[in-house]
Amino acid sequence: MNTDRCLSFYLSDGAMKGHFCRLSDSITNALHNHSYPSKINTLLSEMTAISQCFSMDIKSNSQTTMQLTGTSPVKLALVNSLDCKFFRCCATLDQASNIDVDGLSVPQLFGQNGKLVFTIDFENQHYQTIVELSASSLQECFQHYFIQSQQIPTIVMVCSSISDNKIESAALLLQKMPSSSAINKEDYNDIWHEVSCFAATIKPHELLSTGPSMERLIELVFNGLSPIVSRETTLAFQCTCNHEKIINIIKSLDSQSGDENLEVICEYCNKKYTIDKTEIDS
Repeated sequence: MNTDRCLSFYLSDGAMKGHFCRLSDSITNALHNHSYPSKINTLLSEMTAISQCFSMDIKSNSQTTMQLTGTSPVKLALVNSLDCKFFRCCATLDQASNIDVDGLSVPQLFGQNGKLVFTIDFENQHYQTIVELSASSLQECFQHYFIQSQQIPTIVMVCSSISDNKIESAALLLQKMPSSSAINKEDYNDIWHEVSCFAATIKPHELLSTGPSMERLIELVFNGLSPIVSRETTLAFQCTCNHEKIINIIKSLDSQSGDENLEVICEYCNKKYTIDKTEIDS
């Protein structure tokens, strides 16, 4: 069974919704060509999992980008997703910084004025939300994002594991749906309280592949709320770079190539391209 998936589900006849993402082979493939510190691999793997959950409400023909931006020691951590099926990710570190990043909180990683930026491109429309990176952990940053941007009661859980060159990550997102006239406000709040209590029983390792299957975990945790899985997508790492695209990017920069060929490295997959100067001048 493919362990790299995202499930959407409803609870209590649609009163609440959830998205559950679990990544293993795909995120390992995405990061194995890089030599990022362990902290950065953890950051990108968890960002990728939660980014898929953010994107599951968009049905098709969509592109989403999640960025954590700052100054030093990390300038950028980025996850780009296409149709909730393919993703790529990368990070840019301040090469002049000699700081050991492994013990730093999220605000410390990105320095002053760190931001979480989430962008959606859907049917020729562009939406973007920006919030400050003020919480110490990635999970708390995402929780703050929903409070600031959507003002919808939300529970966010993210976790990851790195061992023997294998990277895993998972995310669970739970939200209230708009209230229905069929459910009075008191009952609606009681259901959300139940969801919160049930979610609090989940251990991080249960979200990862060491836990039950994704469908089984949803059933075990939320059985009393009649969970119904409504959508499933499989996920894979895919970089869209190629020789022609690299040439077009160089031309768009209007750079002077001189007499030497250019060597370009894709930030997402670390693939090297050698571009002959005649290809740029043509």
